[in-house]
Amino acid sequence: MEQVKDSGFNCLPAAGQKNKTRGKGLAALLLSILAIIFCLFYVGPQLQKIPLFQPIARFIDEREIKANMYFYTEVEEFSEAHINMDNSMDYPPRGTQ
Repeated sequence: MEQVKDSGFNCLPAAGQKNKTRGKGLAALLLSILAIIFCLFYVGPQLQKIPLFQPIARFIDEREIKANMYFYTEVEEFSEAHINMDNSMDYPPRGTQ
């Protein structure tokens, strides 16, 4: 029988395995980017056609609200809504006593 000499490098991954892992990572990144683009340019505009969202979209358009500023208090409507929400949480309605 022929003995195989142990080179001592069994713990290191083969070069091919490293390239496969990198290839899978790049494919996942590319797929994720494509999914985001699909959602932005197809799914998002389609959501505006759903009857549930039409009043909200109309409200935003009529008042010329910058929709990306929902979480900022510079928009008057949302500033008032934030104050009302905070007051409702601080002073919750109580039942009849």
